[in-house]
Amino acid sequence: MAIAVIGLSACHNQNDNSIKDFIPGAYVNQARSDYSIANDTLIIAPGKNTDNIYLITRKTGYRRIVDGKLMPLQHQVKHWSGEWDSQKQILQVMQTGNFLLFQPDKNSLLNGSSEYNKR
Repeated sequence: MAIAVIGLSACHNQNDNSIKDFIPGAYVNQARSDYSIANDTLIIAPGKNTDNIYLITRKTGYRRIVDGKLMPLQHQVKHWSGEWDSQKQILQVMQTGNFLLFQPDKNSLLNGSSEYNKR
């Protein structure tokens, strides 16, 4: 029985490490609605001197649509931090409470219902 527990623990740690190896990088999402066109990039990097904190930079470029006309390009940059939860296998953004779910098999992450593809 002890061997089974050790085996399951090793499997979980191996899965956790493979996802954590996948996390750092840039992820992009493009969205369009009747009101705007947006390009969103999340840049995720490991924090210094910690194993479960990540630094997240969100860069958004968007153009509003007013009366059917595209307005000038606008930019936003936000800086967040996230904490990796190895049991739930998610990265929680501390400032917003959002959860990032990584999908290495799809080379993407989910932020709510938005899918970001890794570059």
